[in-house]
Parts: sequence; C-alpha cells; structure tokens
Amino acid sequence: MFCFEYGKNNVYAQLGFADAEEIPLKANIVKDITDRIKVSGLRLSEAATLIDTPQSDLLLALCGKFQSFRAAELRNWRDRLSLPLR
Repeated sequence: MFCFEYGKNNVYAQLGFADAEEIPLKANIVKDITDRIKVSGLRLSEAATLIDTPQSDLLLALCGKFQSFRAAELRNWRDRLSLPLR
C-alpha cells in the first residue's frame, strides 16, 4: 500500500529538476493563457498568430511541455492575449 505525505516543499525540487522553482510559475502562466484563449473564443491558430509564435509551440506549452520556454516568453504570450482583439 502507498503512503502519501504532503508537504510545503516543491515536489519538482525533490525530484531533482534543475528549473524546479520556475515550473509552478510557468504552469500558472500557461493556465492563464489557456483561460484567455477559451474566454476569447479563439482557435489555436488564431491565438498563435496573435502571440506571434508557431502553432506547434503554443500547442506544446498548452499540453504542459513548457520547460523549453522561458517564463518571460510565456508572460509575453499571456500579455498579448489580453490586448483587445481587432
């Protein structure tokens, strides 16, 4: 039987990820990006065009594979999605 122990420590740091402190930050930014895309009713291709990135990169980030993206880049995407649509 498994025994789970909950703590205040960063699980990514415990697992030895080099960017452990950034992973939760990036995850929150990606969640914001996802929410903004849904609320605006944009298609993935439209959102990618709006944030000026390839659709494949946006899809990777939205699927949780955002380690290769800098937090500043993800913030830039999020901020571009908050601009009024034209």
